[in-house]
Amino acid sequence: MRGRPPVVLMYHGFCTRRRPDDPENLFVEVGRFEQQLRWMLDQGWVALDLDGYLAALADPAGRPRRSFLVTIDDGFTSVLHLAVPVLERLGVPALLYVPSDLAGRTATWLPRPGEEPLLDADELRHLHSLPVVELGVHGADHVDLRGVGATALDHQVRAAHGRLGELVGDQLRSFAYPFGAHDAAAREAVAREGFEVGFSVFDDAGRHAVSRVDVNATDSLASFRLKVQLPGYRQWWSALDRAPFVRRGVRAALTTLGGRQDSR
Repeated sequence: MRGRPPVVLMYHGFCTRRRPDDPENLFVEVGRFEQQLRWMLDQGWVALDLDGYLAALADPAGRPRRSFLVTIDDGFTSVLHLAVPVLERLGVPALLYVPSDLAGRTATWLPRPGEEPLLDADELRHLHSLPVVELGVHGADHVDLRGVGATALDHQVRAAHGRLGELVGDQLRSFAYPFGAHDAAAREAVAREGFEVGFSVFDDAGRHAVSRVDVNATDSLASFRLKVQLPGYRQWWSALDRAPFVRRGVRAALTTLGGRQDSR
């Protein structure tokens, strides 16, 4: 039986307790992170690395019935200190997407939390050497790539690829768009650079803009389960982008529902 396409999960940062300085809900409690991954494994989902994911794309008939890929954007230091021990304990691989020019600096694109530290060069090299982590490119300095012009796009894709690859001493194979934002020119630049796959957030546009399931700090286990199992979740969530008030209401409802179900 042909398996369903792999579900691609998207995380950002991690924390031990819910952060009050995180209005974007980017920092997931590490206990919930482990709970979510354990649930996937206990339900028979197969955790893929990039090779497994690419193989599943190439051979739909041969892929697992249910599989998933973990991706983590931005390169916050909490990935090393909190997420990696969980990944190693569970044997779940992940792709880590980092902006090439910001190693060892802070997440300047975030108004809050302020001055959030990013992994430095030594930490990135260490992570890329681990069996459970493979680095990918997240632009150069985390800017929206839509309509930036040819010169800037070259810096954000080709030069970023070269700089990060040189830093870790390896050829990097995948790309994730900052903010999930892309246009035809950005997708063409990513494809031309030889990346085997590119990830967006909610909108699909072929192999170089594959949508992902966003996992955030408000997700209970119940809302997480709904996101990964609900057919068309990413499509209708993208449609709600045109109605932000409705989208916020739906998110609140999912969180409330999840809290009730988790307490049973």
